[in-house]
Amino acid sequence: MFTKEKLFRTGIGMFLLVAAVLQISGCAHNTLTHRDLVGGGERSHKDDQKILALINGMYEVVSWNDGSKTHRPPAVSGRWAFLDGKVMSIIHNRTDPQAHEAAIGWGEGTVKESRFLYRYPERITIEGSTQRPSIGLESPWEGMRSFAVKWKGDSIEMTSQSGQQTWVISPDGMLYTDKAWGPKKVFAQRRWKRISR
Repeated sequence: MFTKEKLFRTGIGMFLLVAAVLQISGCAHNTLTHRDLVGGGERSHKDDQKILALINGMYEVVSWNDGSKTHRPPAVSGRWAFLDGKVMSIIHNRTDPQAHEAAIGWGEGTVKESRFLYRYPERITIEGSTQRPSIGLESPWEGMRSFAVKWKGDSIEMTSQSGQQTWVISPDGMLYTDKAWGPKKVFAQRRWKRISR
């Protein structure tokens, strides 16, 4: 049985391992800043600042639906954080004991003209059983992923250009739906609770 303390220690250990792998591999080199993304000294629109203020924070996975079943921690877990134009994602899927999956990414993002733009140029994936894991260092997509943002009351709904991904972010948390997630392009819907601002 995993206690919260054991899960936290495991997460910190994984984070340090990934940081070391990225440093050794030469992937930890990105110097793009939030200012670069929004065009240097260009002032953002007031609505863009309001959207950023809502997105900012750290979130924790509450549930993960794979299209046929809803999984909950500790079978699935994760954290997603966005602050000052920096984004970090840690996702663990332990629903299949022989095919664990973890993806950890670092990157940047911004809101410009009511569009949320972000990317993970530095990312590591670990797949397989604990006895035979494989490690990948590829970014999940090229360039910035773009989402159109619409306000719905005190929440925002963000939709990707392809329409395959949607995000609903509220003061309490977020719901991320992806109809083509990962290399296998599978359905994934993750519910997150906000744990800090």
